[in-house]
Amino acid sequence: MESLIYSESINRFVPLIYSSSFKHVKPYETSCLGHFPDRSVKVILVKDVKNTPETISELNRLIIAEDCKILNMIPSSLKNPFIDVCYFLECDIDAVKRVIESIKKFGFSKSVDIVCSPSNDLALAPFFPFIVADRRAVIMREPMYKGLFRGFRKRLGVGATKVFLRLVGVDVGKEAYESLSDIVDGMNVADALKTLLMISQSFGFCFLESLKVEDNAIIASLAENWEGATMRNEHDSPQCFFTKGIIEGFLEALTGDRWDAEEVECLAMGSDRCTFIIQRVTR
Repeated sequence: MESLIYSESINRFVPLIYSSSFKHVKPYETSCLGHFPDRSVKVILVKDVKNTPETISELNRLIIAEDCKILNMIPSSLKNPFIDVCYFLECDIDAVKRVIESIKKFGFSKSVDIVCSPSNDLALAPFFPFIVADRRAVIMREPMYKGLFRGFRKRLGVGATKVFLRLVGVDVGKEAYESLSDIVDGMNVADALKTLLMISQSFGFCFLESLKVEDNAIIASLAENWEGATMRNEHDSPQCFFTKGIIEGFLEALTGDRWDAEEVECLAMGSDRCTFIIQRVTR
C-alpha cells in the first residue's frame, strides 16, 4: 500500500510505503518521563539553545565532561532555530552545578534551571503544553481511555453508548477534516480516508492493515484499533462506535454526503482486526 504522505529529500518528494511489514517495527516509547529505580537522577532545562547539530553535540560533550551520564535528552522542537533542551542526568548535585556553570561560561545558554521532581529516581520533562500538528494534544494511557469506554457502557448501557459515541465521533471526524483539508481536498474519497487513517496510525490510534474499494464500498481493516482493543473478547458484537462516527463525519465533511461505516469485524468480539464496510447513503 503506497502512502499519500510524502517526505522531502534533496528537493524531491519520495513516497513513504506502508505495508503489513510495519506491524513488526518497534513501538515508540515516549521520552517525556522516566523512572530510574535506585539511581539518582537530576533534570535540567537549558533554555534558548541554537538548534544546530554542532551546538547540541558540543553541549552534550560538555555535560559528559563534568561526570554526568546523559540518560535522556529532549528538545522542545526539532524545527525551531532556538529551542529549550531538557536533560535527564545521572550524577550528584555538585556535578549538576558544574554543568550549569560551564554551560553559561561557554555561551550555550544564559539560563539553565534545575527541574524539581517528586523523587530522586523520577525524571519529568517540564514542557507544556504537548503540541501535535500545531494543536494542543494530551497523552492518555490505555487504562484511562479504557475506563472511559467501559464507563459509558456501565452507566448508559450499550444502546445509549452506541448513539452517544457515534454522534461525538461524527463531530470529531468533521473537525479532523477541517484540520486536514489542505492535504485531502482534491483527493478521491478512498485516498482521503487512507490519509486520515495513516495519520491516525502515526498518532497511535490504530494500524491501517488494508484499505480497498470493492463495487461501491470502501473496506478498511484496522489492526489494534484503540477502541476495540480496550474491550478485547468482551462482547459478541462490534463496539467501535466512536471510530465509526469519525469515519462517517470525516467523509460527510469531505463530500457533503452522508456515509455509513458498518463494522463487521471487531477486536471486542474476538476478531483479529476491526473492519469497516463504508458506503455512501443514498437519499
